[in-house]
Amino acid sequence: MTKPTRTSKLPSLDGWRAISIALVLISHSTFTTGFPTASKTLFNCCDAVGIWGVRFFFVISGFLITHLLIQEQAAAGGINLKNFYIRRALRILPVCYCYLLVLACFTHYTQATAMWVGNLTFTTDFIMFHPPLAAGHLWSLGVEEQFYLFWPVLLVVLFKRSADATKLVKVLLLPVIVAPTIRLLHYKQLYPAGWEFLFANSSFFARFDSLAYGCLAAFWFNQWRHSLATFYQKHSGKIPVAGVLLIFSPWLLPFHGRFGATCFDSFQAIGFTLLMLQSLLLPEYGFYRALNWKWVRHIGVLSYSIYIWQQMFCGTEKSVFGLTSAWWLRFPTWILTALLAAHASYYLLEKPLLKLRARFHTV
Repeated sequence: MTKPTRTSKLPSLDGWRAISIALVLISHSTFTTGFPTASKTLFNCCDAVGIWGVRFFFVISGFLITHLLIQEQAAAGGINLKNFYIRRALRILPVCYCYLLVLACFTHYTQATAMWVGNLTFTTDFIMFHPPLAAGHLWSLGVEEQFYLFWPVLLVVLFKRSADATKLVKVLLLPVIVAPTIRLLHYKQLYPAGWEFLFANSSFFARFDSLAYGCLAAFWFNQWRHSLATFYQKHSGKIPVAGVLLIFSPWLLPFHGRFGATCFDSFQAIGFTLLMLQSLLLPEYGFYRALNWKWVRHIGVLSYSIYIWQQMFCGTEKSVFGLTSAWWLRFPTWILTALLAAHASYYLLEKPLLKLRARFHTV
């Protein structure tokens, strides 16, 4: 495997984060006052584009976490799980818990106790059937946190048993197969009564294949980078076309119903993985240059804070602020309000903790 490159940031990933959060903001704009009614049909056709953005976030998370753990294994001969979980806690908890504190103590927002428990324990994905809007987005954070809990531990076990990456990646075939099966069973409602929390669309088991594709990409990127770069160079024009077609498959293919419910998530994750890998290997090729523009990368760096705080301002005038009309909650100015909140969150919470997190890097 390649030597660690912690001093050099991977190209394009922040740019992809910026695109992902932009898709979320576009989708959530449909909840706001003043959004053009005619455009709602376009952005909610087949599958809300916000879900596309979340799916891309899952792939990026799976890739980046696995890449860093592989690099740590190669440099230090092992993975320090304690340091990993401390880094993740410092990255995720302060912003999320601050957001929930503001919701609970400084707004009109209310929700069932079970939802508060789910938000605080990152299990919203298992109890999210009809949640209030302002905290409903935390289902995706629950999916990621559950991934962070088990995948590093499993990776440590796998590395101890075998250093052969071809054997390691076979484990990732499990979520690639299980998640579409769960989605099919949910669509057909073929699950035991009372077990909907495991089969719902927000459930970890219905979504973790996107994370798995990111993990697979990290193994390919680290183990076979030269061969992968050669392949992408040879097919540099075909790869973007294939990736885009797969991403837009819910709009391009007439097969919905059980086929769409089962396969479209996987198609989009695969399509995005193809594009992400090419942008990492060929960051100066075509559109990928734009992913590395300074202002695009800046939005990507802010994407976590944007994702957490934007939900407070989209279609929540009455439920959160007790207002009937406010210009700063209307479309499109609500996006500026969300960006201001995200900047405050980043510079007051995230950035000050970067140095503290750096102390727990093993290599």
